[in-house]
Amino acid sequence: MSKQTARNVEVSLRRRINEGEWRHTMRLPNERDLAAEYGVARNTIRAAIDKIVADGTLTREVGRGTFLKERNAVDVAHLIGRLVGASPIDMMAVRMIFEPRAAALAAARASAAELEAIAIAHSSAVMAREIEMFEYWDAELHQRIFAATRNELLNTLHELLRLIRNQDLWMDIKRRSFSADRRTHYCDEHAAIVSALLRRDAVAAGDAMRVHLQTVEANLTSAPLLNALT
Repeated sequence: MSKQTARNVEVSLRRRINEGEWRHTMRLPNERDLAAEYGVARNTIRAAIDKIVADGTLTREVGRGTFLKERNAVDVAHLIGRLVGASPIDMMAVRMIFEPRAAALAAARASAAELEAIAIAHSSAVMAREIEMFEYWDAELHQRIFAATRNELLNTLHELLRLIRNQDLWMDIKRRSFSADRRTHYCDEHAAIVSALLRRDAVAAGDAMRVHLQTVEANLTSAPLLNALT
């Protein structure tokens, strides 16, 4: 069984659950029918469902089948677990809402030390040649901008988004959309954001972040793996 295949089925099932496909029956189709629908072995379906059962979104009843749990039985931890299946398109839509505003707030509120830390993250990303190091410093740059907003709730929300983006599926998509030219382009866009922050130009910082996210979205949505899942 391909681990990636089971993961893809899991993501698809989570999306269908979140869209309410089985809300009227509260019951998923049996493993045999799902296996036929996805064109995979039953053990692949079972492995995908096991992951969703583990976070409390689904429950198995011996001899009856697999059921959705009532919404009032799903606690915060389970809700977070369900976010693992968030699509890159949905993620980018959320980032587009939060991050330009965060950049604008950081321009107005950041201390000199926080601005320096953001600039260091940018310089480190520019020097990184391997994707792993670039991804690390890229993520640090965005996180330090959120930290500089001095808004704990906004910062915590970004930490949650960052956890989702660190999942295996996300990393695969990012690797497939990565190239030296794109890294250079990202660094140029980061430079515009950092320059606006250092000038404490909130409008320019927000605009520069929006332009950068539009580039990221375009690159992610053109990745072969994403196209295979949508």
